[in-house]
Amino acid sequence: MTGCNKTLVEVYRRESLSFLQYVRQATPYAGAKDKPLLDRVREMAQSELTEIEKLVDYLDRSRVTLPHIGAFPSEFTNYNFVAIRNLVPLLIADESRGLKELERDAGSMTSGEARERLEKLIETKRTHLGELQKLAM
Repeated sequence: MTGCNKTLVEVYRRESLSFLQYVRQATPYAGAKDKPLLDRVREMAQSELTEIEKLVDYLDRSRVTLPHIGAFPSEFTNYNFVAIRNLVPLLIADESRGLKELERDAGSMTSGEARERLEKLIETKRTHLGELQKLAM
């Protein structure tokens, strides 16, 4: 496996286990007023998941076997049934951290389809981070 593909496998693992992906599957509390917020957060998570799946498709075509990624960090369970509005600052922090890591990863790659896949995920995450920051105001 090339260094580029190793990086993409690590990106796949890390992004699949992000806090946003956890919240997509969890049950945050959302009253009637915050239901649209919860729906939008889940849409963002699905959008990022779609980009992750495109990365997986690229790795499959490159004949890279993906390892078992394991479970979400156990500390994420502390946020089950917490109001979605209270999760937004945590989502911002995790998206920001993830964006920095993706940008670092992209900087180590040469051009080509692998980098393009990573750039698309970066673009998606950057858009979502900006939207989450606006929602927090």
